[in-house]
Amino acid sequence: MFGLDVHSLEVLVPSMIGIIGITAVMVWGGLKMRSLMNEDQKK
Repeated sequence: MFGLDVHSLEVLVPSMIGIIGITAVMVWGGLKMRSLMNEDQKK
């Protein structure tokens, strides 16, 4: 097994936050686009 020391956590945590942030923005953008497309179809 590999050990988690302070240095690997300093590298891992910011990259995980970045990945989660990008994923959240993509999901939010997809839902926003879908709601806007549904609004367009109703008109």
